[in-house]
Amino acid sequence: MRSFIPLLLVFAVIISMLAGCGTPQQACPKIGDKAPDFTLPGLDGKSISLSSFAGKPLVINTWSISCIRCKEEMPFFQDVLITSGQNKVAFISVNTMDNTADVKKFLSDNKYTFNVVSDMYRKTVNSTFCFPKNGPGSGDPYTIFIDSNGIVKNIVIGGFSNKEELIKAIDQVSSTQ
Repeated sequence: MRSFIPLLLVFAVIISMLAGCGTPQQACPKIGDKAPDFTLPGLDGKSISLSSFAGKPLVINTWSISCIRCKEEMPFFQDVLITSGQNKVAFISVNTMDNTADVKKFLSDNKYTFNVVSDMYRKTVNSTFCFPKNGPGSGDPYTIFIDSNGIVKNIVIGGFSNKEELIKAIDQVSSTQ
């Protein structure tokens, strides 16, 4: 019986190594890397892809209704959207935990007018940008700043404390050409 244990361990190691073959792992984009494309469904059912914003600076912000920091910074995003329109930068607001009906009610109740896509349980955004699934830094909000060339310029973990911080971050991404 003991002679089978080393053989089983070797067999298990070989199987685990082969399981990863043939499926190249996507590298985690870092600041300075090209942002990988992804597609998520909008609240209206129409899909929105990152690539549809090509040539325009883009801000991606993740949030959920239960996230206190998210709700604290959402008025900053709304104010910036109203003051700059989407002339300076485009926004993708990504809800990560809530059903469509609840999100629509929350947006309506708070008079938020930005476009929202759904990424239930952070499956797409977390895997695309390699955000942790559990532990420190695993919750919302995340804000990703991408310049008009599709390059990741900044990733902010946690919420913005004031509108000026957000404006400063947007100015940095929108001024790089």
